[in-house]
Amino acid sequence: MAITRIIVADCIMAGNLFQEEGFDVERSADNLADTRGQIIVDYLEAQYPGVEVCADIAIQREAGPGRPVEVIVYVGDEEIDQVAGVAIREQLTLRLAEGTADLAWAVRAA
Repeated sequence: MAITRIIVADCIMAGNLFQEEGFDVERSADNLADTRGQIIVDYLEAQYPGVEVCADIAIQREAGPGRPVEVIVYVGDEEIDQVAGVAIREQLTLRLAEGTADLAWAVRAA
């Protein structure tokens, strides 16, 4: 069966973003969420045209252990394809790391 829907959940731990002072953590976390969401949607829409895509990026303000990106891939109405989900998660993890490494999303504190 063909993939019909892909849902991606990601979580940014804002307290982990910077090791040094001088950054606006809240604005940076918001920018990072926007950037990650755009990377996810752009990649999935290019790779899976016509498939419903939903990306949810949560921001937790405190520091804590990072969470891996979660991907749920539906085939048909209710059936989940776990193998496809793992493969897509691996691709997204690489693209997210590459797409955010330059810190263009970071905001210096005024």
